[in-house]
Amino acid sequence: MRPHPILAATAAALLCAALTSCTRQEEEPRDAVESPAGAAVEPQAEEADESSPPPSDEPAQETPFGTPVGWAGEPLDRDGEEHPGVVGGAAGETVTASDAEELADHLSDEEPLTIEVSGSIDLDGAMEVGSDKTLVGVEEGVELTGGRLVVDGSSNVILANLGLEADGTAVAVRGGAHHVWVDGCTLTGGDDDAALVSVAGGADHVTLSWNHFRDAESAISIGGEDEEPDTLRVTVHHNYFDGTSGRHPSARSAAHVHVFNNYYRSNPEYGVRSTHDANVLVEGNFFDGTPVSVAPEDEEPGNVVTRDNLLVDSAQPDLRGAVPDPPYAYELDDTSTVPDVVAAGAGADSP
Repeated sequence: MRPHPILAATAAALLCAALTSCTRQEEEPRDAVESPAGAAVEPQAEEADESSPPPSDEPAQETPFGTPVGWAGEPLDRDGEEHPGVVGGAAGETVTASDAEELADHLSDEEPLTIEVSGSIDLDGAMEVGSDKTLVGVEEGVELTGGRLVVDGSSNVILANLGLEADGTAVAVRGGAHHVWVDGCTLTGGDDDAALVSVAGGADHVTLSWNHFRDAESAISIGGEDEEPDTLRVTVHHNYFDGTSGRHPSARSAAHVHVFNNYYRSNPEYGVRSTHDANVLVEGNFFDGTPVSVAPEDEEPGNVVTRDNLLVDSAQPDLRGAVPDPPYAYELDDTSTVPDVVAAGAGADSP
């Protein structure tokens, strides 16, 4: 089981000469290289966006799984109340759940809880996740099947080390939910109409990290119709998109989506898409056999900035507009190491 979300960066010889070159370098482009047009200016020189919150002086909150990287770890001022970074049920007791009824009771409890699950549980439909909850698999082979987890208006939620199998959406984050972290899960079964993970309805400050998406048509959908302004700030990092077709993610009307150090393998439709004025920053990802790596939608495009991505048998990105850097601290793995690092570490059954 993965005890924490971040693997140490490993040193490796650069493969830029053999596969591609990093777009931030000012070198002559090679055939398999993301072109210089795909490189934004250096992060330090990126023009600030007044709608983006200033960098936080407060350190990220600690959880039993380490420190969340990305938007879920950032504080948020909502309705006059300051919400810190996600810690789930760390302030409460640790309980166990062995069947759907017991799990539903714990997830609806008003108190903070860490809920440990082993074995397989048939959810038998949608199961609501309340605020201040950590739901974690404590052994290999933990599976939640036959339904989905719904974080609707809740806050401070961690879902970790779980196998999630659904005929459609496995995790839905909506209704203004915020500070949600999905880490180290294996997700299967999404179709064209329903992504495995859906983040919409004014949800905010969400991180999806170290997950393994496979045996599915659609991976991650961010945003929907009539979204609230200045919401849908989502980080997608160190995920393994293993043969899934599209939406890795597809972002619509999102204030800021940061996609970094993900491994894309044999994705027949596309990698990342930005629509309806979403702001999407895509960096340090490895695309292998993805016909369309990154692009805005043709009819209702969003903004896309890319840098430092490696492309193998994958098309150059289509870029549009400007996207600010995120306010949080993060460290990129060398892009050439991403396939090994992510394939070894992503998913519920990884070491």
